[in-house]
Amino acid sequence: MTAPTAAIEAEVAHRLGQGDALSAFDCATAARRGGIDSPRLRYLMVRALAASGDSLGAMHLYGQLGLAGEGDVDSLALAGRIWKDEAFDHDGVERATFLRKAAAAYDHAFQASGADFPAINAASLYAMLGERERAAALAGPIAAHAATGNYWDRATLVEALLLLGRGEEALFHARAAVGQGGSRAGDRASTCRQIARLAASGAIAAADAEAIVAILRPPPVGVYCGRMFRAGGEGEANAVRAIAAALDTQPLSALIGPLACGADILFAEAALARGIDLTIVLPFAEDDFIAQSVQSGGAEWLPRYRRCRDEAAMVHFASNAGYVSDDCQFILGSHTAMGLAKLRARELETAAVQLAVVDPAVAARSGAEIAGTNADIALWQGQGGETLTIPVGGLDRSLVFPPAPRPPDGTQRGLYAILFADFAGFSKLGEAQLPVFASEIMGGIGGILDQFGDAVLFRNTWGDAVYAVIEDPATAARIALAMQEKLDVLPPGLGLEGHRAGMRTGIHFGPIYRGVDPVVGNELWYGTEVTRTARIEPVTLVGQVYCTQPLAAMLALQNARDFDCDYVGKVGLAKDYGELALYRLSRRSA
Repeated sequence: MTAPTAAIEAEVAHRLGQGDALSAFDCATAARRGGIDSPRLRYLMVRALAASGDSLGAMHLYGQLGLAGEGDVDSLALAGRIWKDEAFDHDGVERATFLRKAAAAYDHAFQASGADFPAINAASLYAMLGERERAAALAGPIAAHAATGNYWDRATLVEALLLLGRGEEALFHARAAVGQGGSRAGDRASTCRQIARLAASGAIAAADAEAIVAILRPPPVGVYCGRMFRAGGEGEANAVRAIAAALDTQPLSALIGPLACGADILFAEAALARGIDLTIVLPFAEDDFIAQSVQSGGAEWLPRYRRCRDEAAMVHFASNAGYVSDDCQFILGSHTAMGLAKLRARELETAAVQLAVVDPAVAARSGAEIAGTNADIALWQGQGGETLTIPVGGLDRSLVFPPAPRPPDGTQRGLYAILFADFAGFSKLGEAQLPVFASEIMGGIGGILDQFGDAVLFRNTWGDAVYAVIEDPATAARIALAMQEKLDVLPPGLGLEGHRAGMRTGIHFGPIYRGVDPVVGNELWYGTEVTRTARIEPVTLVGQVYCTQPLAAMLALQNARDFDCDYVGKVGLAKDYGELALYRLSRRSA
């Protein structure tokens, strides 16, 4: 193994351990595209995709990369992990079927290796299926001889003791696991998820499970916001002390937010100093952001900005568009950060908390803001979130903003959901089939849009393509899924039997201009984010809905729990429009 390969493997494994499955998958994917590859890296790549929630995508990649043929215990057991996760996306008979497949995979890995890790997973799955004696036969030897050298040794022992009804002993070892070096948020989240599933199935005592999950649950994920101000002086010193005290009081698994001068950069510096996993979310093109939100507080902030950006685990852009003097651009950035914090918290089986640096003098005289710290606090709390406010006085807010492009007076612009769809297979239709397509396919889509009434602000179509602007992200998600469900079975009159045909849909959330088409006089909704959405649909698999990170984040922020957003990865868009982090949208089945 070469040194670069070992370093990449270590980095991907570290990100997985921190519970950052998305960046782990992106890191592994980028390395393989760059010519770095190994069986271990392929294993970690599939494991990261599974951890992101895309079980079926992970199983497809598992087969594509030939992991079953590797023969090592981790690769063999990974099949069990994927089937187990898929099981909990279903109920009843379907869940039991996938649980049996998972148990068989883990049992096979145990028989091939004799290792405790696949044995305890097989035992837990048999217990969930009601096969208690079989579970005890696997758990008993682990409880009798288990090592306690690291976190996973302890976690395996805890699970075995719970299966054997020895709750007090399990509680003792759970406490020891937390105090043991090397326990990471992602590892603890995985243990909590497993114990909660065992309790829900009745395989272990609910009271024991609740007590142990309370001990092992990772600290919350933090999302931060705060005032911009000039570097140096009493104000910055006050803010540094206040942020340090807040982070000492409230441990965090991860911290997510922007990187403007002032509070943002101080949060990022404090996170890096404490080893807290840091994700940066920038609202628009980086050069414009630096000019508007970093150097406006003084040139001293720029090297600090660059250091934090370079050392962050991940940097996301809510949009790559340039700044056009529109508060909607900052709103999109902060909403995306808040939604990503909720998504990360779900992944880590923990809560999300907002940390906000406020200037008491500014807060006292602020009105109804649509963007900025007060607006972020109001939105977060309005969605049921907890805010830890950090009052800081003496901030020097004499910021100097550079000129920026402004749209002409009267230009309308706002944040909306955008949907593009087309029909794969349209080019194969003959002249006789076109009227059937128009009435059955496009007519069905029109009927679905009609059902959502005034929430559909604009619609247009040409040939097989559909373009719609929709009031809010959750409604857009419901429309997109309803369209796909409507076309699950195609009308026979199309003559497409044997062809891979169906709708491909992409949805996004971002700022759009609204005006009048100067050529034909019709209403016109346009902008960079509209064009970007149009580039998603051609790379979407037939019969599926892909959504962008801002839309997935908005669904999470609004607590829309009837959807699943499974990470697909950074996908190259059509017509050389760059890469975009995309998610597969589906209706939550269980």
